[in-house]
Amino acid sequence: MRKKTARGEILQTLKKHPNGLTASEIMQRMNPKKARGVRNARHISNLVKGMKGVRKVKRGCYIKDTETYSYKVNIYFYDDEGAEI
Repeated sequence: MRKKTARGEILQTLKKHPNGLTASEIMQRMNPKKARGVRNARHISNLVKGMKGVRKVKRGCYIKDTETYSYKVNIYFYDDEGAEI
């Protein structure tokens, strides 16, 4: 499995925050030494796709980028029961 260390760090970050995080919030809270190859939030969402024990809520919160834009984001949770995306 590629990026094994980065996926482990994502899992540890989600375990610490049971209320759920968006991909950009996960990236901010990760240890940068363990996640050297992760470049942006889209890369995190691609890494999360193959992980077991992570649940994605499709109806995420709306983020305001500017006055005119607001876009929907996914929220990721750690699930003990092993829910898959």
